[in-house]
Amino acid sequence: MEVRPLHILSVSLLLVSITTSGVSSAVCDVNIDPSRVVVRFGDPVTVNCSTTREDVLEAGWEASVSPVNEPNSKIAVWNVSSLTVWDAEPKCFINYMNEPRQCVEKLDLVIYKYPESVSLIAPDFMKIGEESNITCQVLDVAPARYLSVKLYKGDEQLGNRSFTHNSTRFPVNESIPFPVTPTRADNGAEYTCVAELQLGPGEPIKNASLPFRMLPIDFEQPILTVSENVEVNQSSTVRCELKNAFPPEEVQVELLINNEIHTNRSNMDNVYVEESFTLDSVEPAVITCNVSLRSLSKSASRNVQGYVLPEPTLHTEAVLVNHTGIVTCSVDGSFPATATQRLLLNGLLVIETHNSTPAQYEFKAEKELNGKMITCETELKLAATVKKKQSTTFNVLYPPTIKTHFPTSKDLKEGETLSSHFDCEAEGNPPPKTVWLKDSKEFDSSKILTRTDGGVYQLKTMNNYGSAVATVTVTVGYEPSAINPAEESVPVLKGDSVVFNCTADGIPAPTYTWKHPEADNVKITTKDSVSTVTITGASSSNHGVYECQAWNIHGNSTRKVTVEVTDYLIPIIAGVVVLIVLVIPILIMVLYYVYYKQHKTGEYNLKGKPSSANGSVAHNGKAADEIPLTQV
Repeated sequence: MEVRPLHILSVSLLLVSITTSGVSSAVCDVNIDPSRVVVRFGDPVTVNCSTTREDVLEAGWEASVSPVNEPNSKIAVWNVSSLTVWDAEPKCFINYMNEPRQCVEKLDLVIYKYPESVSLIAPDFMKIGEESNITCQVLDVAPARYLSVKLYKGDEQLGNRSFTHNSTRFPVNESIPFPVTPTRADNGAEYTCVAELQLGPGEPIKNASLPFRMLPIDFEQPILTVSENVEVNQSSTVRCELKNAFPPEEVQVELLINNEIHTNRSNMDNVYVEESFTLDSVEPAVITCNVSLRSLSKSASRNVQGYVLPEPTLHTEAVLVNHTGIVTCSVDGSFPATATQRLLLNGLLVIETHNSTPAQYEFKAEKELNGKMITCETELKLAATVKKKQSTTFNVLYPPTIKTHFPTSKDLKEGETLSSHFDCEAEGNPPPKTVWLKDSKEFDSSKILTRTDGGVYQLKTMNNYGSAVATVTVTVGYEPSAINPAEESVPVLKGDSVVFNCTADGIPAPTYTWKHPEADNVKITTKDSVSTVTITGASSSNHGVYECQAWNIHGNSTRKVTVEVTDYLIPIIAGVVVLIVLVIPILIMVLYYVYYKQHKTGEYNLKGKPSSANGSVAHNGKAADEIPLTQV
């Protein structure tokens, strides 16, 4: 890992010291720039020390290398071309004419050195599941208090060790063990030791070891799996398996039958060998599996016995219920003298024979036998018992029955289906066919029901040997129909009686409820699905809304009647007002007409001088139209 050197890390900081005496308290004004210096061993370093006070006698640096003394100067520079002293502890001092006469500040100086080497030390091999140590070794590094040593697996940090309590300034050597317990997942993983110097803010200086590739090993006893009894001239399988074998590419497996090599494999992707083999005689054979990994080797062996055993044959036929049937178990070919032949019903022994004699079982076919297991078995006792068998089930034919309980009647809702409410479980052999019938016609049970679909239904199940029927009366209900009109206003004179009804169609028949103003003269009766409200001698307490709700289990419908009760004088007064409104305009028109006619055609008398011969009037020189006229 390449690490770029960091020569000087500095941060400017004004350091102020305050010194007090018994009679005065002046300020020490010493400024070191930079206030903190990080320098690699052997590199140059320059630091300024100054003050702002005017009464300076001298300024300088006290150090084990390149000390400085500047008389009558407010600035002193500590400059080293190559810092090769580990314990250099430079201090800036300034002497004054007044109190305090001397001020001293120590430079925060860090001298570091890259590790000469970082290496990883691991055992030659590490076993899966067992803890071992991986050691990180760091040589010739300083200062230790800023050192961290970390162990990584790839990018994952496994351990971290720091040395913050080590105050030595000189280079040190550190060996840090990290416990590691390998797993299968660690195979091929790369482990790295990293040494870090965190000398200040920012990224640390890093140095890393060469990566170590983890190859954990594990090597258990091989597991050899093979049947103890192997049928002659029949293919059998042997499997040799290695669990937790690492690294698998170094595993070698050798499979032998009677000391003759049958398989030799290496560099296996899967740490097991599975092969087929055949014995050509009943003589015992030895199968061995040898496994090696690096310098280790282990083996497993099994003895197998060859045998000859023919296949049994089972014969039976379908039988009608309550009739007699026969089951026969026989063996073809040579039958070993030590072999046994059995017939078993549901695992229980029915009959047993030896040699090659067929086994027969005569039975009465009952419905309960249908589907029961009948097994023909041959058995040969060797080191382990060997069996061959053939099985079938009894086939008893019988007519269907309906196992589901059906009610005699069922209330459904419009929009539902028969299939959503009736689940028919019918039993029969062969399996019966089931249909719904209505009026002797097949009915689709998935059909959406309407109010006209009520009636008597039959569920019929049948096969070749009979049928069964269940009958149910279905009522298709629906919510009360809308009441018309939904809203109505009924005027009634005070003291009169009024009757209004509420009726709706629905199944089941609706129940009626009323909300109305409380009054003793209100009577509600219901008959033949009609609910009637009778108000006798209406009064103001009967004024208001009468709300009828018709409801059943499927829904409801509502009607509102507004009763308006008025006083009997109000119509009379209203009539008079209307009469007056009509008569007054007529009277005004008549009077106007009479007045107009009289002024248009009336007789007049002349007052003053008699008229002249020509009909004009000459009176004091006035014209005739200036003479006043008086109506007679």
